Amino acid sequence: MIGIIIVTHHSLAQNLKETAEQIVGPLPVMESFSISQQDDVEEVKKSLAAAINKMKKNGLEVMILTDMFGGTPSNISLSFFEPEKVEIISGVNLPMILKLATERQKQSLSELTAYITEYGRKNIFSAIEFLGK
Repeated sequence: MIGIIIVTHHSLAQNLKETAEQIVGPLPVMESFSISQQDDVEEVKKSLAAAINKMKKNGLEVMILTDMFGGTPSNISLSFFEPEKVEIISGVNLPMILKLATERQKQSLSELTAYITEYGRKNIFSAIEFLGK
């Protein structure tokens, strides 16, 4: 099974998790970390490392979802990348989280990473594209 950690700027991570839980119910192997300008980067790294290690101790591989590539949450998360054990995806959105709530037990970490990245891309629409006008 795969544990999910959402890491974002400000309170986006908590809001995404709470919204997903309102739709699909509790997500016990999903954690959220929000980073603000006042946070000490080393303390954030320690907290994130503890969450990753807890999931790994429980036999989980870990997928970290960040809000935008190149931002502090993404940069911190990238330091934990570990092939086949800890994967990082930038550009998190609510459809990705909802899909992960149902799909994460069915695939390996590498398969799920490829799948959910493409799924996230496919769930971005413009009105003109959707309405065909």
